[in-house]
Amino acid sequence: MKMLGSGLWRMCFIVSALLLMAGGPQHPGGTMAEMLANPKWIPAHSLLLVGFAALLAGLLLYGRTNLPERSRLWLRLAIIGTILQVIEMAFHTAAVVDHDHLVSGAATPVLTTHLWLAIVCYPIFGLTFGGFLIAGMRDRVLGSVWIAWLGLAGLVANGLAPPLVVLLNVEAARILFPLLLLFALWLILAGL
Repeated sequence: MKMLGSGLWRMCFIVSALLLMAGGPQHPGGTMAEMLANPKWIPAHSLLLVGFAALLAGLLLYGRTNLPERSRLWLRLAIIGTILQVIEMAFHTAAVVDHDHLVSGAATPVLTTHLWLAIVCYPIFGLTFGGFLIAGMRDRVLGSVWIAWLGLAGLVANGLAPPLVVLLNVEAARILFPLLLLFALWLILAGL
């Protein structure tokens, strides 16, 4: 039974990574109105949403393993950060409903909620999962020093992107979003 549990969290990490790798590159570009009008918005974000949900499942399953106290503490925090990321991605996906409102200049409650959640949740996810990644590496229970930089670079870039782009209007920081793929690669390697 222990082997089955071990395999399940690993499978969730790998499935999560594959979904993030499939959804991320499909993200439309352009202005917010152009992105919301693009037919790729819903499929791309649905893949990301399911990817983060699979990651959450993997973390919950990983919590059944015997962990040192430091890793267990950071796992709990990473679960909270991942829950916030799932909630944000649900609003992110649903923001498409505000396209007509955005174009007409009307209120955009779902889109606005998504943007504010992104400013808060992406950094929290990056910080909590990064802490878990480091604790797991230091306790020698997850990943290794050889791959840690991939996960950390992806988490830092993805965590900084929304505050820079949305809050500070640094358009050049959009380049940080695709670096989440480095984190996805870490998930695959850690899962293996």
